[in-house]
Amino acid sequence: MTGRGEDGEIVGTEDHHRAMAALKQHVAEMTDLAVGMVADGTRALLQGDPELARSIATRDAALDRYDLNIELETIRLVAMMQPEGPDLRTTEAILKIANCVDRIGRLGYDLSRFLASGPDPGDADVREGLRRMDEKARAMVAEAIEAFLAGDAARAKAIFPLDEAVDDLHRRTQSRLIELLRKGGPESDRRAFELLGARHLERVADNACKIAEKAIYAISGERRTEYLPRRAPPPAREPGAG
Repeated sequence: MTGRGEDGEIVGTEDHHRAMAALKQHVAEMTDLAVGMVADGTRALLQGDPELARSIATRDAALDRYDLNIELETIRLVAMMQPEGPDLRTTEAILKIANCVDRIGRLGYDLSRFLASGPDPGDADVREGLRRMDEKARAMVAEAIEAFLAGDAARAKAIFPLDEAVDDLHRRTQSRLIELLRKGGPESDRRAFELLGARHLERVADNACKIAEKAIYAISGERRTEYLPRRAPPPAREPGAG
């Protein structure tokens, strides 16, 4: 593959490979930043730590820079190289994956804002549920990115079943928090923040699935409907059936 640089000089395959490798490296670095924001956002929520929360806010500008630079680099690569086939799918996937990673980092930032004051450490079951959701969701993000970087579609497909465990934790944690909120009391603010936190962590896992979806498309060209077909509707009930 060849193209022309900004000065009109012909750019070859080796330059293309270097540019693509640099783009993928920047996506990996952005992911490390975003996942760290989620980890610390969850700790800030559970510990009620305003200093940690403020440290997460300072990382938001770096997340923005990665997002903008990846977008500009990708557009420049497309303009110069005019990629086709798998290369074009990869550049498209990089843009969408970076968007998902940006959302993950912002979910981490929002987690750090859900701070309740007071000595009550919260309900033990809720805290354990949030910790486990955080660990599993972050692991899904890291694995989805690794699958993309390795060009391993089968590894990316293995992300989807992991989402079920996060969803289950979310349901149980949500149910417990609603039960506690119905009782009222001075800790209602904390419970409400934890409810929002659980939802944010569930969304981190959802974004990991989106990253896996884009990785699979880049690697194999498969769309979601091809490897995760919709479930068939349940059979119609016979007239008069109980």
